[in-house]
Amino acid sequence: MDAICRICESSRSDVRVEGEGSWHCVDPALDRVFPYRIAICRDCGHVFGIWDRDRLNQYTDEEYVTCDDDLEQYTAYVEFVLTGLRAMNRKPRILEIGFNRGALLKRFYDIGFECYGIEPGEQNVRSARARMPEAKLYEGLFDADWIDQYAEGFFDVVMMTSVFEHVCEPTDILRAVQPRLRRDGQLFLVVPDLARYTPTFQTNAMHRGVYGCSPLVFFYRNFFLCYGQHINHFSSPSLTRYLAATGFKTTRVADIGNLWVSASPSDHGVESFEFPEIVEYHSALMDYYEELLERTRSRVVDRLADRRVVCYGAGKEFKYFGDVFSRLGVEIMAVGDDACSTDSVNGTECVSPENLRKSNPEICVATSFDYEHEIAEKAKAILPDNVEVVTLTELLSQIDDDMPSFTSLRIDPGMALPAFA
Repeated sequence: MDAICRICESSRSDVRVEGEGSWHCVDPALDRVFPYRIAICRDCGHVFGIWDRDRLNQYTDEEYVTCDDDLEQYTAYVEFVLTGLRAMNRKPRILEIGFNRGALLKRFYDIGFECYGIEPGEQNVRSARARMPEAKLYEGLFDADWIDQYAEGFFDVVMMTSVFEHVCEPTDILRAVQPRLRRDGQLFLVVPDLARYTPTFQTNAMHRGVYGCSPLVFFYRNFFLCYGQHINHFSSPSLTRYLAATGFKTTRVADIGNLWVSASPSDHGVESFEFPEIVEYHSALMDYYEELLERTRSRVVDRLADRRVVCYGAGKEFKYFGDVFSRLGVEIMAVGDDACSTDSVNGTECVSPENLRKSNPEICVATSFDYEHEIAEKAKAILPDNVEVVTLTELLSQIDDDMPSFTSLRIDPGMALPAFA
């Protein structure tokens, strides 16, 4: 595994986080964890994961299906794109790179766009073609050779939503796309915001529903940072700089949980990829997250250590939970499993919920990847009144408030850019 920056190709990178990464966001309980390192480029400031390149098969095996539904946020995406387009007397052409099953692209198809797309998943492409029979949809991984079949200025919009953070060579994609866009066209990107990888953001119920992400991951690591399918990590100021360095001028930025960025082709170039202010900003962010993680671990240990602790939740999920608690030095006496499908999990006795009482616990933690509040209510109904019942989210409450504000370290996304932008 190398540490070559995926933006500027510099070999001057510092590894800042080492640990185990999650392969699945849908079910972190699965055993597919692997060594994962997070590095920062000392030249351009890019934050990127170092992993084995053969993991590119994530895009072609059929486990990578993010959405088959027409999501509510697609309305906002479409409006964001439309407001950046000038009126024209023909059908606008849109290319979506990584269209998955085509739910978002179909929004544009239905309002009359001429739709193009490329997507590596065979079943995804088949599903999208059924939805949009007149669209020109291709199966495969995007590269410069593929897009070279189209003339310069061919597309009015090129769109990547929740894709750009996955690609191994982001600057290659930007350079390949830039000449294929009309001069007044736009590149539309949606990526996770590196500046939002906090416990409050990731344990939000909405994000748990989308990512299947338990609050417990913070007792172990920062989930979004060490999620194996995300290779690149961008903040608003860094993405703006990197776009400028590859021939784009950012026209609009919205930070609505994720970053929404619109950019148009620019004639200006750049001779250097050195962005010392991004290096400083991202280094400070990593320091901040390391302290957040340490505080989450301390919070859990302070609350649970030296107490008689039991858990209530499915035994199959506790296999992951128990490992995390063990790493923190927290001993769990028993886990209550409604199915009671096994005698023990990771060496912890697995019992029916009613038998949790026999452990004479002082505190019960609701351990579930979902429905933690419902699980907690069940535990309260089973256990004596003097047994404290807490959820994982409650264990993490106010951690962000305890930390010094990161606001003073933020770079205004609208701050003056280098002259080449």
